[in-house]
Amino acid sequence: MTRQNSTIHRYFQYIIIAFAFFIPLSIAAYTFFAAVLLILWIIEGGWRNKWSIIQSNPFFRAIALFYMFLSLTLLWSDDLIQGFEHLRKYYPLLFIPILYTSLDRRYIPQIVRAFLSAMIISEILSYLIFFDLMPFQYKPSWSSTDPSPFMNHTSYSVFLIFTIFLMLTQLLSQEKNRLQTVLYTFFILTMTINLFINSGRTGQFSLLVALMVFFITYGRLSLIKTLLSTTVITLFIFSIAYNLSPNFHKRSQETIQTFHYLLTQNKPLSDSTGFRFMMWHTAGIIISENPIAGVGVGDDRIAYHKVLETTLPQYKKEIEGFSDYHNTFIQIAIYSGMIGLILFLNIFIAFFRNIDNNKDIKTMGAIGITLILLFMLIGHLPAAYLTMLFVLITSITLKSPHDVVFRH
Repeated sequence: MTRQNSTIHRYFQYIIIAFAFFIPLSIAAYTFFAAVLLILWIIEGGWRNKWSIIQSNPFFRAIALFYMFLSLTLLWSDDLIQGFEHLRKYYPLLFIPILYTSLDRRYIPQIVRAFLSAMIISEILSYLIFFDLMPFQYKPSWSSTDPSPFMNHTSYSVFLIFTIFLMLTQLLSQEKNRLQTVLYTFFILTMTINLFINSGRTGQFSLLVALMVFFITYGRLSLIKTLLSTTVITLFIFSIAYNLSPNFHKRSQETIQTFHYLLTQNKPLSDSTGFRFMMWHTAGIIISENPIAGVGVGDDRIAYHKVLETTLPQYKKEIEGFSDYHNTFIQIAIYSGMIGLILFLNIFIAFFRNIDNNKDIKTMGAIGITLILLFMLIGHLPAAYLTMLFVLITSITLKSPHDVVFRH
């Protein structure tokens, strides 16, 4: 490595640390640092080694195959402008090979600490919002019923859970002094409480799944021990949350009411859960009519309104204004059929097959990607903050010690 390469390489690591810090805090900031990383990556050079690393990794091949087929569906799309807009949303995934090829594993602890610091700041702001102590109103939506500082409550829940287990892993695997142990324990507890004072229900369910993944990957427990441990902890945490958190109590009651109405009246309520049922019913018809290759990446809205006009007019008044299906897997199946959905799922299969064997890093990756998969059941990825979190997690947890562009 030349002296210039070495300097650029070192700057690249510093910018990744800044990038990780701003992921939970600011879209504008992490977009800026992403652009700086791209420039440094280009200046750094080492193209032959970088290309060799990228093409030899099954994860990157899986992403390329999916994106190429998604682009191919433009051939049977009528709305090409909308199609190119959908394809543009996947561009941030290009930063995964950029970070992956130039990331120095020695800087991973600093990257993790930067991310944790940002989440602590975010959590403090959340509590200030919840207790009506914020001296300013950064977002009109800030209120004690929805104390999510910078992102919507569903995305914020994913960040909180990921941070809880990231801190727990750090606490258990690294030697801490008494003050550090107290601080880590304190923030794990306060972030768990924060999860339940937020409005989201999906986040609370995701906590249970993440707990199971943690027991399996970090604790290396058997499936039976994992289920028993998770059940005990679940009953304890949820019973406390149900009785002490007004938001959690209210949202739990709403969910029970929605499912009861659906089962007894055979139709969904006009609430957030009911709207999703209506949209997924509409999507099911679109997919059944275009099962193999979908309607094309640009024509999802055209197909959506066509079904509402001809097959499900009873839903039209309720859901005709929605912009997506609030489910990534359904969205992709509509775009590109079963072929596109299989190629998309193959990305995550490739990830779990190639994740780092280090116990701490493996736990981080397994929990982070599991949480994003759960989010995709009720949300659409790419999705701003979560897309960048996905980029960071995959870049770090797939990194092989042998994939080095420059030898020191």
